[in-house]
Amino acid sequence: MDTSFQHDLEKLKVDVLTIFHNAREAVHQSRKALLDRDEVVAREVIDGDEDINALECAIDAEILRLLALNQPVAKDLRFIVGCMRMVVGIERIGDEAAGIAARALGILDRQPLPRSMLVEELFGFARESMRKAAKAFADLDADLARELCVDSEDALELNIKIFKEMNEYMIAESRTVERAVQMCFVAHALKRVCDQCSNIAESVIFIKEGACNRHRCD
Repeated sequence: MDTSFQHDLEKLKVDVLTIFHNAREAVHQSRKALLDRDEVVAREVIDGDEDINALECAIDAEILRLLALNQPVAKDLRFIVGCMRMVVGIERIGDEAAGIAARALGILDRQPLPRSMLVEELFGFARESMRKAAKAFADLDADLARELCVDSEDALELNIKIFKEMNEYMIAESRTVERAVQMCFVAHALKRVCDQCSNIAESVIFIKEGACNRHRCD
């Protein structure tokens, strides 16, 4: 066994977990930006998205190098291809966090809507989905990955509930429309975070079992 190649695979795993950590932190901070109305944090999340993008490019380059120089097969090839798929989803999680932060900035000059427990719940759900996705990848745990796929339905249900709640605000008082619409977009962004975690879970199953699990959680 080529120990240098195995070392490179371990480094790739660490790099994927690193970019995932950064994306998770961005989502966590976007919650603070939105719910605590923190302009400084919002701008930090938006600026930090460039770092996530740069990490994605670096990991892509490393993956291409590994494929070109080592021509891996079997489980090693599955691992590299799975990482390639995951990094795309992780970068999109960073984009969603930056989008939430941008929406937080957009409504800073308005009176806040009443605190939504549903939005709080969806932030918590997204955080737990990201934790499970990271653990499933770190441990190559296909069972946990399948659990994540099932969980994605709960994220969709919460997303729909928030849209209904915001619609009630808009009906009650037209002046709240802009803020309520922004919160709807936040809910959709968080639901997309959970979707990306489900995609990551599908890649874990692919790496571990060599089986395509795409679209089975739709």
